[in-house]
Amino acid sequence: MHELSLAEAINNTIKELCERSDWVRVRRVVLKIGSMRQVDPELLSFAFNAVGGGTVSEGAELSILEVPVVFKCHTCGKTVSCEGTAFSCPDCASSNVELLSGMELTIESLEVEGRQVL
Repeated sequence: MHELSLAEAINNTIKELCERSDWVRVRRVVLKIGSMRQVDPELLSFAFNAVGGGTVSEGAELSILEVPVVFKCHTCGKTVSCEGTAFSCPDCASSNVELLSGMELTIESLEVEGRQVL
């Protein structure tokens, strides 16, 4: 289950961002994850909640934006979205393609609380 190690890495990144920015709590996390990452959103959400206990991420809502696999054929110029990993152009059958999306794993946005200044 690589979702646990991903959740730990995401939580560590959020912790570092919070320390640098003086944020005390994260309310919502939006992730952008490419479908080639083969991440199960339910498992990642469960793992994120588990590793977030006792941290600034505890109780944070996790939203996942799934990014499809898109590639461009360098032979005919067509841009193609696909669900599998058969990277050949459906128009010309060329495998001379460039991956444009599908490998993302980024924190797209955070909703946070800062320290109150009295």
